[in-house]
Amino acid sequence: MKISIQDLKTPRQWRSALGCDAHHFAQLLVVFRRAYAAVHEVQLADRMVIHPAGTRMRDEEDLLFFTLFSCKSGLTYDVLGLVCGLDGATAKRRQDEGLAVLREALRLANCLPEREFQSPAELQRYFSKRRAVLVDATEFATQRPQEKAAQKAQYSGKKNATR
Repeated sequence: MKISIQDLKTPRQWRSALGCDAHHFAQLLVVFRRAYAAVHEVQLADRMVIHPAGTRMRDEEDLLFFTLFSCKSGLTYDVLGLVCGLDGATAKRRQDEGLAVLREALRLANCLPEREFQSPAELQRYFSKRRAVLVDATEFATQRPQEKAAQKAQYSGKKNATR
């Protein structure tokens, strides 16, 4: 890859590029390696022997770095590929692979957050044990329905300042 872990010199660079410091990255890497072996039943270095031209990731450290960098930077796949020396489609595949392994690593470390609850009481119980809650309130554009009743149901109440 064009960019690598060796490029990160200061704690500020670590946090801005990956969202964590070198110590936490090293801790996560241990679990990430176990998760990679669990998901793929082989280590990444061994897969490279089978398909040497199939990836630019030398090992799990590269894949974890790429995954965290791609999540933190928010670049499009084409730009992410340009920065990391991949094409856009490969950047997408590597991010998907890295996210699957990261999800498994967080599950193995018992750090994966709950995403679905069966009842409000279950939700209350879960959050009563937590100090802080982070909510992703990113608004996404949706296709406007054609029917008036469906439009009314989806209306957010916001006014458009340009009209």
